Amino acid sequence: MTWLQPSNEETLRDRVAQLERYDTAVFLSVTRTATLSVTTAGTIITWQSEIDSGGGMTWSGSSITVPIAGYYHLSIKGTFGVKEDVTGDVVVGGVEVCTMGTESSKDAKFRLSSTRFYKAGDVVQIRLTTKTGTMTLQVVTEDSAGESPITHMVLL
Repeated sequence: MTWLQPSNEETLRDRVAQLERYDTAVFLSVTRTATLSVTTAGTIITWQSEIDSGGGMTWSGSSITVPIAGYYHLSIKGTFGVKEDVTGDVVVGGVEVCTMGTESSKDAKFRLSSTRFYKAGDVVQIRLTTKTGTMTLQVVTEDSAGESPITHMVLL
């Protein structure tokens, strides 16, 4: 059996093709460092600490700014002190554009997500609404039984 070695020209062409396909990841992961009261009237979540980001995605307080147009996946997870039904809404420019649904989990933890198209420059916020009363969004040690609030937003 004979192995064919690619020519220098083929190797260069393949490397250029790989570079053309390369795309910088656009993403943001943020969390809270203190508890937050979430009410039946709805509470916009203010983020306090960036975990990681890339591709020009930025945030300030409760607002996440989308750098380029495209489909993004947005997820949030967290823990209340007790089991509670929670609804997550996506707010863009002050207008509710998407409901992530109502999570009725078996315990105090919840997870919500959505995928939708955003325009460059859209300012995205997440509003949580509890069903039965004011609940405290917990901050716990990572990799423990509960989960600290965290949001990920990534360009697909």
